[in-house]
Amino acid sequence: MTDPQMRNLEYVLYIIFLVYVYKAFESIYILSTYWDYEFHLLPGAFLPIGILLMICYLLLIGTTLLLFKYRKDRVGAYNFDDMNHIDSWE
Repeated sequence: MTDPQMRNLEYVLYIIFLVYVYKAFESIYILSTYWDYEFHLLPGAFLPIGILLMICYLLLIGTTLLLFKYRKDRVGAYNFDDMNHIDSWE
């Protein structure tokens, strides 16, 4: 398939996917250092909200990977050799 708009959108999603991975690791790091600051004043909702955010980031990562798989199954590989015939909704 030779659809430049869809291909470019997928490339942008790869970048956004990297942001999701970074935020997930950042959340895991922050939650893992929670006990280093046990003598400081932290709100009671810190740990539950942090765990919820981490789960949401992991769900976003899973959904993005599933989206990539669905696109590959339904559309197939991009054909970069045939750039003369371009139809976005073929």
